[in-house]
Amino acid sequence: MNPTRSAIDVVAPDEARRELYESDEHEWIARQIAALQSGRLHEIDRDNLAEFLNEMTTQDRRELRSRFSVLLQHLLKARMQPAKMYRSWLRTIVHQQNEIRSTFRDIPSIARYAEQLFADAYSAAVREASAETGIPSARFPEASPWTVQDALEFTPALPKAAVPSRGKRIERKK
Repeated sequence: MNPTRSAIDVVAPDEARRELYESDEHEWIARQIAALQSGRLHEIDRDNLAEFLNEMTTQDRRELRSRFSVLLQHLLKARMQPAKMYRSWLRTIVHQQNEIRSTFRDIPSIARYAEQLFADAYSAAVREASAETGIPSARFPEASPWTVQDALEFTPALPKAAVPSRGKRIERKK
């Protein structure tokens, strides 16, 4: 056996690729990249590569739906309890808006799923906002009062006074 070859290289190629995919994803990815870059297409683990790429796109959509859910949860809390607006709520809204915009910039094609993922995220956001605020789910709007664009542009009005430190409520003037 050649001392520079690994045990995986000695096993039948298809079996070796499957074993590597299941045991060391990072090394498997490195080998797929090397094979593609060098034109050794016969070394590509097509079945697992297709599965891996499909899982990646599913993961991206799942992450976007999760970010929409967190954003909507905080928008709902701000809408339903404006007098209890916390600085952390505002920080979360801005952070999720920034991350969602970044996702749209980095993965432009994911935008075609945005409306459906946003709608799917709404019911989870209502349940979470209800659990956190103690407001019954039935008191929240049945459907999102915001579009994706509205949610990404939403900025809650802040009082003219400085925003208090972490964990303190922003008191609204009446």
